[in-house]
Amino acid sequence: MKISIITATLNRKEFIGAAIESVLAQEYPDFEHWIIDGGSSDGTLELLQRYPHLQVLSEPDRGVFDAWNKGVDRARGDLIAILNSDDVYPPGVFQSCAALLARSPWAQAVSGGCQIFRTGPGGVEVEMHRYQDPRRYQLSLRSATVGLPIINSRFFRRSVFDQVGRFDLDYPVASDREFLIRAALAGIADVCSPDVYYRYRWHSGSNTMNAGNRTMLTGIDDGLEMIRKTRESHALPRADQEVLVEWERELLATKVMVHAVMKEGARALSLARESLLTDPSWLFTFLRCGALATGRRLRTTLRTWRSVSKAG
Repeated sequence: MKISIITATLNRKEFIGAAIESVLAQEYPDFEHWIIDGGSSDGTLELLQRYPHLQVLSEPDRGVFDAWNKGVDRARGDLIAILNSDDVYPPGVFQSCAALLARSPWAQAVSGGCQIFRTGPGGVEVEMHRYQDPRRYQLSLRSATVGLPIINSRFFRRSVFDQVGRFDLDYPVASDREFLIRAALAGIADVCSPDVYYRYRWHSGSNTMNAGNRTMLTGIDDGLEMIRKTRESHALPRADQEVLVEWERELLATKVMVHAVMKEGARALSLARESLLTDPSWLFTFLRCGALATGRRLRTTLRTWRSVSKAG
């Protein structure tokens, strides 16, 4: 079973070597690794020359999802997966994925858990979050919206892209989530592993892991547009309609918090007032999301402190 890995990159020389090495460390006998480069000028292309096994395409593109589409079009594997240029695979993932699919011929995808980590002082790795509950990421409208809409810890049969299509470039930040929504509504069946299949690296240049930036606001607006289009284009059962209501509340709550972090108090208050007047239940979602965000931040701070103390 051949596996195609697609990595989009633009000026990620600092990280992409580790991503490539994590693929090689799988020691899987049949794979290809496509690097779709948007025109790097930081030495990335020179670094890639150290790895003769890579398939490299370097040309201007319309962003990361355009690059992913180029990779999907060129991939020749039975399975296709997306590896970000600043992330890594844990050992043994490819073998596990192939074995699961061999036992589940009905499945069109494999979904695994993920970990978010950062490198602390002295090079010590600190785990920020870990998600290993298949009930949260088994492919469904819920997991693609209010659950865990992770695309990188999923391996898709090629037929999924023939059935569902490519990544929609109308969504500049959250097209991966929109793809998962389409896949869920199309009835794509997956088999899940409780193991960590993917490791996300948090760093200051992360596009979607830093609270309080314009990219995050664009991603939220992408989500709100997805909700509108999904409601217009599908006759959803009541349970799915309720999922979209829940997701809309979470998006608006997060948007208020992002504006607050960005010190845009007037916008935050205006949106909070509008959301509360439209849907009084929104307040409970806002308080819950705020408590969860605070808890995650405190947990990460504590783990960083413990790691630094041990290293010292």
